[in-house]
Amino acid sequence: MAATVSGFTQVRHELDEFDLVLVTAPDMHGVARGRFIFKSSLKGFVKNGLGIAQASLFSGVQCDIPMVLVEYSQEGWASGTLIPDISTLRPLSYLSYGDKKVGQLICDYQSFTGEREISMSREMALNQLQNLRNLGLDISVAFELEFSIFKKGTLLPVSLNENLDTLLNKLLTTLSESGIPVISVGRGTEAGKLQITIETQKGIEAADSLHRLRNILRSVCVSSGYDITYMTKPLPGFTKNRFHFIMSLSNEHESNILTNSNTDDSIGKLSEVGQQWAAGLLNYHSALTALCRPTINCYSFGTEDTEISASWTCNENLNTARLHIGSTTKGTCIRDSLPTSACNPYIALGGLLTAGMAGISNKMLLPLEMSAEEEVQHSLPEALDSLEKDADFVNTLGSKFVHRYIALKREYEIEKFKDKKDDVDSFEHERSIYLHYL
Repeated sequence: MAATVSGFTQVRHELDEFDLVLVTAPDMHGVARGRFIFKSSLKGFVKNGLGIAQASLFSGVQCDIPMVLVEYSQEGWASGTLIPDISTLRPLSYLSYGDKKVGQLICDYQSFTGEREISMSREMALNQLQNLRNLGLDISVAFELEFSIFKKGTLLPVSLNENLDTLLNKLLTTLSESGIPVISVGRGTEAGKLQITIETQKGIEAADSLHRLRNILRSVCVSSGYDITYMTKPLPGFTKNRFHFIMSLSNEHESNILTNSNTDDSIGKLSEVGQQWAAGLLNYHSALTALCRPTINCYSFGTEDTEISASWTCNENLNTARLHIGSTTKGTCIRDSLPTSACNPYIALGGLLTAGMAGISNKMLLPLEMSAEEEVQHSLPEALDSLEKDADFVNTLGSKFVHRYIALKREYEIEKFKDKKDDVDSFEHERSIYLHYL
């Protein structure tokens, strides 16, 4: 059973409405870091920002302070400032009580030098969105997210026979009341999985919705007697948790430029620009894998898992292709299956934008349907190496961001698995790192 909603309308909110506001910023892993601010301090916060330790936003998965980033540790990991993006103000209905209303603001980070930190994941995504606007284009993204659900305090996946109607309706209501344009929340096709679909939103708003959604889902599920995780594969024998990005591009006239009714049906009515965009996504498949599949666990495969190739198709039943070209009432769209539930949506969005724009700028040619020309990366070390070696992609995405990202992954994830003796030992260790932190 799935709970659904229609006709979502975003409402503009003002600070004066709220008695308490949760201010957060995404760390490198997509986890929200921040604190609550009372109404009496909100005006001062909006004017001056809020001090925060730099290391809390650039730490390992388990909040480990990185030693390899020498240039920052030598500065003593100087504190910076959270700067609120007022346009992100939304209610948090599940935390409101009585006549007290609680809201949330998403923040950007300003370093101790007074400059916006370009290696922050949200800032990186914003920079790539600006590059897209410089081309006269905008992107809209919808999401299909899958995550795991267990009996609270256990690793027992919730049975397909257990009635979750109350929880699903509570999730749907809470998300909608909290300003997230959810379409549906429902059961997966196997035990221990829930799926959620988020309506199309433009640019950074799409990633911001995912930032808020993850905390809300966890809080509501825990209060209802369940634990959840966005770890890609928390249990052997169960399929990976998927995370589909469904993209469309528009011009200044709000026209969907992926659509071309004169294009041959074999390319799914995909325009020339649309073909170039898709070609860019596939051309940088190896580098993108490091961003969209960011944990050791993302590469833990079982016989139950279907691996995708760096290919495209119009056949929605072919689940081995990475890109699916389809249509909605608003025109042609591209569904990308490379990301997993563990990815930071800001980083994935920024990476996909970088690759797609390169396809357009270089007028890349889309290979034949189901023709895979790029290698598939089978481990996080392989994927990070591919990202690091792709100088053009790194420079466009942001070399400072990539440097920090790779350093954190190597120091606090790859190094921790060097001494694991077998697959069972490694899988248990993966759970100890990711299960409760993602």
